[in-house]
Amino acid sequence: MIMNFVRLVVVTGVVLYGSAGVAEASDADAVRALFERQVKAENAHDAAAFSAVFAPAPEYEDTVTVVSRAGKFVGRKTVLARFETYFKGTWKLDLDWPNVTVTRLGPDSHLIVAPMRITLGAPGKEAQTLPFLISEVAVRTPQGWRITFLSAVLQQPS
Repeated sequence: MIMNFVRLVVVTGVVLYGSAGVAEASDADAVRALFERQVKAENAHDAAAFSAVFAPAPEYEDTVTVVSRAGKFVGRKTVLARFETYFKGTWKLDLDWPNVTVTRLGPDSHLIVAPMRITLGAPGKEAQTLPFLISEVAVRTPQGWRITFLSAVLQQPS
């Protein structure tokens, strides 16, 4: 009787542990798909699709933040307005996809780290291509995984 109970506990533990691993993997896949949608939206200069990857207002309005060499932008509306100015000029992301990582921070958050080259330029100005390391935090919302934080660090050219 006790041996049957021990077997049941061990089997249940193995099943639950395996299920958690599958859930974590599917969450990471969902976050990676979200990031891919973001990159596609940015390269298409599609403000509506880009807006859809960020955590929704009003509950996340003040938590959406971007930190870049241009400054710190807080608030979903502020962040989206900033990117709309980028989209008016030259704006193209070239990712080093094999080196993009998605790391679980907790059950409802993941960190995305992505090396990329960004070609950017104001309308009518010559564009330049620069290497960046992008870090983003994705959180689980009632609408699914969404981005709440983005940091862009300019890297030394290699």
